[in-house]
Amino acid sequence: PVVGTAMVGYDGHRGWVNYLAVDAAHRGGGIGARFMAEAERLLVERGCPKLNLQVRSTNTAVIDWYRSLGYEPDHAVGLGKRLIPDAE
Repeated sequence: PVVGTAMVGYDGHRGWVNYLAVDAAHRGGGIGARFMAEAERLLVERGCPKLNLQVRSTNTAVIDWYRSLGYEPDHAVGLGKRLIPDAE
């Protein structure tokens, strides 16, 4: 069964991790940390100097988890523009 997933990209300037997710029944066992370690390894292998990711500011548990892996707030402002409204 699939227990987790992540999308990793590199645009030649920064690496990005998007949509890292681990099935709720499998959280807490280190799968997410292994996904991140592999993302970092793949990006370093490609010469990527920095990895970025975004977490909603209200998701404090996930922010704390990333901080436990050595990630810190970047003091950048994320901007977005909804092009298609959310379905209600």
